[in-house]
Amino acid sequence: MAYIIRNRNQKALFPPAIQDYVGTEDPVRAYDTFVESLDLPEMGFVINPYKAGAHEYHPSTLLKLIVYGYSYGERSSRRLERACYHNLSFM
Repeated sequence: MAYIIRNRNQKALFPPAIQDYVGTEDPVRAYDTFVESLDLPEMGFVINPYKAGAHEYHPSTLLKLIVYGYSYGERSSRRLERACYHNLSFM
């Protein structure tokens, strides 16, 4: 059996993008494409990038999280938040 040789001069341990962790056949990619194809202002979402106050997440990002979470049975906002810290597909 061959040995695994590591490079100690490697600059990064993980891939530079989170997308590299999620497989090409993962369902999260279908949900992402679906929400991106929607016309959110037509559906009643208010999108104002020049809003005053604290920064907030884009409505499409939150909709993706809710749709993906509901498909896996996560309906609690606190559980969705926790999943964003621990589950790569939610990230």
